[in-house]
Amino acid sequence: MSAGMTVIVSSATAKELPAALAALDSADRIDLLDLWGNHFGSPPPKNLSAPFLRRALAFELQCRECGGPKARTIEDLSRIAAGSMSHASVGTRLPPGAKLVREWQGRTWTVEVIDGGFLMGGERYASLSALARKITGARWSGPRFFGLAEEVQADNVPAQTSRRRKAA
Repeated sequence: MSAGMTVIVSSATAKELPAALAALDSADRIDLLDLWGNHFGSPPPKNLSAPFLRRALAFELQCRECGGPKARTIEDLSRIAAGSMSHASVGTRLPPGAKLVREWQGRTWTVEVIDGGFLMGGERYASLSALARKITGARWSGPRFFGLAEEVQADNVPAQTSRRRKAA
């Protein structure tokens, strides 16, 4: 591995991060394997492709410099890897037995929250978005369709209403 690449890739600061990521793009497989060992302290699993090694190392560099995924994301990924449902969806925050009611084009739709999904008309659905699609025939955000999602800005303050003027 070239000495220049080792320095850039192994100790990238925010200012050096773009150059370090570019260095990964031009690194050969041997360099990528060495970098993996330096970053993770062990050799990579066998048969990983060079493109995968590049992506994994780029992710690691960015995490080290910019911070990694949120703790909640890590918990959700661990839960999914263990075969359980993610708590990321709105449905898992609703208690089983809760009922959602939505009127759409003159018809009232009732959905029951069950463990791991939703029940409507005796049919089970994995997500509110799948239900919204079934009801409307179009792609909708399920939580928004059922009135559970509030538009928020990045700092969790409710978004302001549109400033567009209505036609007179």
